Amino acid sequence: MKKIAIIGVIPLVIATLAFGVAVYDQSNFSAGGRMFQPAPAGHVPGKDNGRGRGLHHQGEDCGKCHTMGGRAEMRLWTIAGTLYADRSGRTPLKGREIIVEDRDGNVISLTTNEAGNFWTTAAIVSNPYAVNAHGSTIEPLYTLDPEGNLLTPADPANPQTWQYKTWVKNGSSIRPMLTVAPVASSSGMNMSCSMHHGAMGSRGALWSSPAPTLPSYPEEDLSYRKHVYPILRSKCAPCHIPGPTTTRLVTKSDLDSPTTSIDYSNSLDLITYEGSAVSGATKLGVLHTVNTAIPEESILLQKTLRGGTHAGGAFWNRRSKDYLALKQWIAEGAKKN
Repeated sequence: MKKIAIIGVIPLVIATLAFGVAVYDQSNFSAGGRMFQPAPAGHVPGKDNGRGRGLHHQGEDCGKCHTMGGRAEMRLWTIAGTLYADRSGRTPLKGREIIVEDRDGNVISLTTNEAGNFWTTAAIVSNPYAVNAHGSTIEPLYTLDPEGNLLTPADPANPQTWQYKTWVKNGSSIRPMLTVAPVASSSGMNMSCSMHHGAMGSRGALWSSPAPTLPSYPEEDLSYRKHVYPILRSKCAPCHIPGPTTTRLVTKSDLDSPTTSIDYSNSLDLITYEGSAVSGATKLGVLHTVNTAIPEESILLQKTLRGGTHAGGAFWNRRSKDYLALKQWIAEGAKKN
């Protein structure tokens, strides 16, 4: 009887472990489908680093030269950019990892050099259902038959169809890119991460650091303007900002109904205290994410803890200076002071 009981439990345990485990494949290759995908593991960091020293043009858009017709078209990068310690782009990070995964599950790993630069020529698989969308232009790069079946796939030679999701790893800190992005812009020019993630741009520099925003915080009388706002501006922008924040349309499922494109702010504006209504996007502010009665249960803190379900990654643990400062400010009434 004991053996029968044990044998009967094993399939149940296996089924329980398997149930609810997300599978990431071609069927859910989209911003919505990959929102909570963990970073790939089990590879050798830096296995796809590009050749050369690459210490020049730190923080600039590599795609201006390393593209067809560019000054360095003999060295076409598929992924390139500069990684910093914060959004202001003041301190480059050496030896950190950029992880990329394409539609077929191929993993590309790059490590940054002393200038914070990274680049590769590693191939990224084409998405046969790729969409070219920029501004008001929405152009499927594939054709369907009257029944909706794929008739002509997107041209695999077009770098707009080379699409990927990215994670930035700095020790135990991992920050995912919420969007699925193409290698090339709508004009066909190869882009680099620095094209959008520049120190002076709205998204700020590409960054990853577990360090606190400010060197120190007072033990009491925390100020929203002096202490809290800098944390939110540093960690929560550019996702939780006023105005529309919808991922770009890059694949067929983004055009379907319901769309797999997402509002990556989740209708939260953490740059304003009360909230905002800009360009048709109405969002709740910081005030709506705090629980002054039980500060540690505030959404503002719970979502961004390691182990939380935050699509933008984890920023701190319960001992982190930023976390403790926010918790103390909430306990003091979350005042706009």
